[in-house]
Order: sequence, then structure tokens, then C-alpha cells
Amino acid sequence: MKQLIINTSDFLNSGTIERRIEKFEGDVGFTSNIAVWFKTSKISDDKIYVSGAVEGYIDIECSRCLSIYRHPVEIDIESSMDLLNGEADIGDEIRQLIILEIPSKPLCGPDCIGICPECGKHNKESDKCDCSQQQNEDFAKQRWENLLNKNNRRK
Repeated sequence: MKQLIINTSDFLNSGTIERRIEKFEGDVGFTSNIAVWFKTSKISDDKIYVSGAVEGYIDIECSRCLSIYRHPVEIDIESSMDLLNGEADIGDEIRQLIILEIPSKPLCGPDCIGICPECGKHNKESDKCDCSQQQNEDFAKQRWENLLNKNNRRK
């Protein structure tokens, strides 16, 4: 995105540059609706300071129930960047910050208990199954029985 590349020539009229991008289209690998605001100041001939904010959401998959949900993104930007060949790509910095914001085990909500191993329903308020908790525990014990027996024999 050209609006996120800062050139040394951008600082000819002023020591600071302010920009707001309503729709950030960096390649983060997910559908997103992200707005970016930043202000840059020239520190030296080859360094700039960037401050600002990233706000919006990304659509990601819940690791328990596999449904897509909107994960909020609110990031403060505070960084100094080198000007390489007279340019700095702030878009790449923002993309990296967004990727770091993605949880390693995303959950659509704290009450999500995932997919029922018995019937395959998602076990949310809108699609709760009638399988008992005991059935689910028995199913898990059967699935892991061989491994549990091997560990018990080693003791």
C-alpha cells in the first residue's frame, strides 16, 4: 500500500507526517476490517519514529468449535524504523503487529466447549447436544485406553 511507505522526501515540508487509512489491506491471511492511524517524525537522516494505533477486527476460526468469529484488534504503535534507500514500509510493521495479536489458541468465547465427540454438535447455547457429560468422559477413556494402560504398566 503506497500510503504506508514513507520517503525521506515526505519530510521536506514538515518534520512530521500524519496519515489515517480506513481500510488496511495488509496480507495477514485472514479477512479483516482494520483502520490505521499513525504519525511519523524524522529522528535522523536514516531513522524515523512512528506512533499510532490499529483498530478493527479479524475473522478467525475457533480452535474448539471451528466456527468463524470476529476477533477484536486494538494495537498501539510505538516504534523507531530505519529508512532503507530513503524509504520505510510501515505496512510491514503493522502486518507483523497484527499477526502477533492473533492468539495461538483462538476461542469464540470463554463458554465454548467445542464439538461433541458423540454427536458432532457444536455445544453452544444455540446448538447444545443432549449427550451426557458421562458419555463424553467414557468416550474419551475408550479412545485413550491403550495409552493409559501402557503408562500404568511402566509404574
